[in-house]
Amino acid sequence: MKTSTVAGVTAALCLSAWGLSVADVVQEKPGVIEAAAASITGTVQSIDYNTRMVTLAKPDGETVTMEVGPEAARFNEVKKGDKVKMDYLVSVAVMVQNPHDKIDTAEGTGTVIIRNKTKKPSGTAVQTHVVTATVEKINAKKRTAVLKGPDGHTFPIEIAPDVTNLENVKKGDQVVVKMTTSLAVTVSKP
Repeated sequence: MKTSTVAGVTAALCLSAWGLSVADVVQEKPGVIEAAAASITGTVQSIDYNTRMVTLAKPDGETVTMEVGPEAARFNEVKKGDKVKMDYLVSVAVMVQNPHDKIDTAEGTGTVIIRNKTKKPSGTAVQTHVVTATVEKINAKKRTAVLKGPDGHTFPIEIAPDVTNLENVKKGDQVVVKMTTSLAVTVSKP
């Protein structure tokens, strides 16, 4: 019994020396991961190689016009009448950390492009954005907060109803947001 009391007091003193309380260590901070996916198929109705604009006619007759970026290396091989399938996935992970916790993530953006060696152009692009903001104000009851981004600008946010443990978020906490998008495109002959 004496050993556990001494250990508890020693732990509390160590935490105090680091500027922490026992409550800081045991409180769980909020975190959430959301994802969504969409697919579109269509036939190339028109294509402008100079402006890199493509209009697709979907099976229901609706048309979608989009700009194709310079990453699409074989864009000149896409022809009117080609079939196009695009699969899009986005996921966002948000976690709150104490300001003294080491954040094991790199700020910035990373992109990977995989070009398939098929007769018609196809490939996948995956992009990840990571940003860390600081909690300037938090109102757990109203589910609102003001965050300060890495550029120094502040912005208000509303917090989704399914996010739990808001009572554990404090001014100065770090909010890490990681967003990953993936776009797979396949072009085939009609």
